[in-house]
Amino acid sequence: MTKARPNPLPSKRQALHAMALSLAGLAALASPVLAQAVQPPVQRSITLQGEGQASAAPDLAVISGGTQVQARTAREAMDGNSRTMRQVQQALKEAGIAERDVTTSALSLRPDIEYQQNTRRPRVVGYTAGHQLQVRVRDLGKLGDVLDRMVAAGANQVDGLQLTVDDWSKKVDEARTAAIEDARRKAEILARAAGARLGKVLTIEEQGGAPPVPVMRRAAPMAAAAEPVPVATGDQTFRIGVNVTWELVD
Repeated sequence: MTKARPNPLPSKRQALHAMALSLAGLAALASPVLAQAVQPPVQRSITLQGEGQASAAPDLAVISGGTQVQARTAREAMDGNSRTMRQVQQALKEAGIAERDVTTSALSLRPDIEYQQNTRRPRVVGYTAGHQLQVRVRDLGKLGDVLDRMVAAGANQVDGLQLTVDDWSKKVDEARTAAIEDARRKAEILARAAGARLGKVLTIEEQGGAPPVPVMRRAAPMAAAAEPVPVATGDQTFRIGVNVTWELVD
């Protein structure tokens, strides 16, 4: 009786199992190397803030004012105020102010109340009618003359004067350009000191950009002016800030 000899060759299932273990081991060894290889290089960058400004003389004035008339009755107050306002509007027309630059901003009629010392019951002693205008003066050389004509025609209320720049967008663009140049100048200094130079621009963020607040001037109710009204316009300044990020290269 002969004994069966063991098969020196592994079975097919055993060979596949051994191959799978070998591949898993190689993958485990290679995974840290592969992970390190696929990581993108760290991008070096620099971010600087720049500031820019541009100045301009105002070229537009807006006058807020009008008329107030007191009378015994409401009808008399309204009629009297209407007559005075027509005179004011005619004076504006003669001063060269276009109709599109004159706008009614408010109409009012209120009773004038008198409070007597010995009685609790107030009484109406008259009425005050008002008519307010907004007048745009596009030639500031005429501003003093326009105010004089309004007062001479019967305008006894000048509530405010705004001085502004009609088209400020060009000045804001000038301030933007100056702000970018300021940020680049600072960034180049720092990059050069660190042994690098600026590459492409990565991001730009703007801060500000709104027009400056118009110069406001207030005035009390005015009587007829004896002398021309002097008006100093000055300059207005537009300011812009930017944050710019550049790539740093060797």
